[in-house]
Amino acid sequence: EFRHRFIVQGDPRLPKNRGRLRELLADVMVRHARGEVGVQLPPRRAHTVRLRLGPDEQALYDDVSNLVRRSIRAMAAPEAQDRKGSDEEAVLPAAHRFTLRTLQREIGSSPAAVRPTLMRLAERSDTSTYRERLLVLANRANDIQAWAKGKALEEILLPQLASDRHEKLIIFTHFRATLELLEDLLSRTGVDSVVYHGQLSRVKKDEVIRQFEQSAQVLLSTEAAGEGRNLQFCRTMLNFDLPWNPLRIEQRVGRIHRIGQTRPVRIFNLAAEGTVEDYILEILDRKLNMFELVIGEMDMILGHLEDERGFEEIVLDIWTQAHTSDQAAPGFEQLGGALVRAREDYQRTREYDEALFGEDFTTE
Repeated sequence: EFRHRFIVQGDPRLPKNRGRLRELLADVMVRHARGEVGVQLPPRRAHTVRLRLGPDEQALYDDVSNLVRRSIRAMAAPEAQDRKGSDEEAVLPAAHRFTLRTLQREIGSSPAAVRPTLMRLAERSDTSTYRERLLVLANRANDIQAWAKGKALEEILLPQLASDRHEKLIIFTHFRATLELLEDLLSRTGVDSVVYHGQLSRVKKDEVIRQFEQSAQVLLSTEAAGEGRNLQFCRTMLNFDLPWNPLRIEQRVGRIHRIGQTRPVRIFNLAAEGTVEDYILEILDRKLNMFELVIGEMDMILGHLEDERGFEEIVLDIWTQAHTSDQAAPGFEQLGGALVRAREDYQRTREYDEALFGEDFTTE
């Protein structure tokens, strides 16, 4: 019935009975073009800082990654759980995928972030066979002093804050242990900072934001400030660790790149070579130009991705199906290609929408 009443036969792009169709759509849709509402945001630029981990930090990253890989593969091949092997070949057969994914994300953030999870796993009865190995990893994380990301922060961004006391910086990290480590680092370097996380009361959160706006130069925040806070008085943001979900990254950016921002926005990303974060930035930034997209477009692009799994699950599968970091490269290359195709599909859909509705359904 719809095709008969509203579509010109032989050309699905051409509607008929436009007036009636417009009346029906007006009940459920108001269509605004960005130009019509005067939304002109300043430009934003992303800077990815690729760094090299020190020997001890790199060895710990590799060992934790191998533990995650073996454990994920053991889930797919249960017979591997019964295999007798050395401590270095340990698997965590009872660990949930979420726990293993968290381990991998934590080691990408800081050695301090991964230690509490390793300790908790070591205390579980179903991991008693590998308790000693887990404790060794936890102690190694505790002993690491040379912290590559912390050093990069001191060398790249802190001098900029010192040269301009009016400049402000938001540092996002997902993990409280990394947050505390950063708080200590900034305190030792004499930078005035405030800390924001989900366990603060509403009153305390409001007070932290006031302090950041009025006096403190740095806001150290977990994802809690990635939603619902207007921080456009600041123009510089650092992703100290990177969410595996692109929409979370977009939410972080949206705290400062929003209506009311008057200056160009700067986004810094830290990523160690050969890590999961490095691969994610490769496909999102260099292939997809994510940081140049309009807020909201990333969600539309992911909707055209021909994969029913969530983005984080795709990333975890690519990483754990490879035996080394280098072997993961082809899988991430394929994911990057799929994202580029999804962006092209989205653009074609947008062009079709414009051709169909652009003339008749813009606001007056």
